[in-house]
Amino acid sequence: MSEDVYSQSCPAEEFNPCSPDILDQHERIKKDVAAELINSVPNPAFILNSDRRIILYNETLSAAVGEIRENMILGRRPGELLRCCNSRKNWCGEAVPCVQCGALRAIQTAMTGNRAEEECMLLSNVDGQVKAYTFKVNASPIKIKEEQYFIIHLTDISDSKHKEMMERVFLHDLLNAVNGITNAGTLIKEDAVKSEHRELAGMIVDRAKFMANEIDAHRMFISAETRQLEINNEPVIVKQVLESVSAFYSGSQIAKDKNISLESKIEEFALTTDKRILYRIVENLVKNAIEASPANSTVTIKAESKNGHALFTVSNQGTIPMTIAHQIFKKSFSTKGKGRGLGTYSVKMFTENYLRGRVWFDSSQDDGTNFYVEIPLSPSADPLEVDPCPRRLQN
Repeated sequence: MSEDVYSQSCPAEEFNPCSPDILDQHERIKKDVAAELINSVPNPAFILNSDRRIILYNETLSAAVGEIRENMILGRRPGELLRCCNSRKNWCGEAVPCVQCGALRAIQTAMTGNRAEEECMLLSNVDGQVKAYTFKVNASPIKIKEEQYFIIHLTDISDSKHKEMMERVFLHDLLNAVNGITNAGTLIKEDAVKSEHRELAGMIVDRAKFMANEIDAHRMFISAETRQLEINNEPVIVKQVLESVSAFYSGSQIAKDKNISLESKIEEFALTTDKRILYRIVENLVKNAIEASPANSTVTIKAESKNGHALFTVSNQGTIPMTIAHQIFKKSFSTKGKGRGLGTYSVKMFTENYLRGRVWFDSSQDDGTNFYVEIPLSPSADPLEVDPCPRRLQN
């Protein structure tokens, strides 16, 4: 980038960012902070003085902004160096929109003596071209020779945020389209005269509902992974959840040669939890059990209340080899091929991260495979003690 671009990104007032004071600070800090140390950081990193001006930086930063000349980096504030649109007519941090800047909030928090992590959405303008970035900004206070400074690390998460946004938009639009198919199929089914037409319309509605359920489950998984899933606790009748899951899969294609048995003596009890998450946990366990079961076998669903907890058990007649057992909860691990393996991982994530419970399993030739989920009957601020290992594994 040319020097003209830099001059355009700063206010018209006369100012030399690389002043003697800045150079003096730079030389002193350079002696006390090994250049190799800050250059070992793979992301752009720099040290600010109390005026939020850069006095030391790593090579990754200079490569990211396309500038190798020290006098064009030293003394600038982050927004000025990154060509933030708000810095074209004001100094970085002094424009009205700057109060919403995640980078400024992180730096200000560091100035109070605390570490901070924020997301910064920045519009950059270079040669008249506007480009959007999203950075994760980590800021920490650091004392060097009794002087206070602040070390900043930038991680460009623009691609991952864009992917996340596009995935959400895609799933939202896809779900709307599938719901449209469901509604249209329902109308056809109601108006059909011939029984074969009603049956065909019913099949369309069932498949569309299955697709909508899968899409909604994926949306929830993404929210949970990104820690954006909000808990909505409410009274839940356990038997109703199990009956709903059982009915849903009993008529599905994946269970066409399997049986799903809901224990007839399930006691009538309720718990206070997030119904959507509980449903997904049980649903994933039942789906996995169906897929792992031999043909013409039975998947059994049980639930009981004891010692202030609800215990759910999903059993199938298959067995899990020892070579697979210790990887069963790992993300993306699957015996079903590439692109699978989120089922048991999601069960563990939802149970332990959101419902403050625990999940485990046992497997043997005599008893088949049993997955257990235990969650409190009422929400608790303290998680249960989690045992990540299977209780009993036999071949």
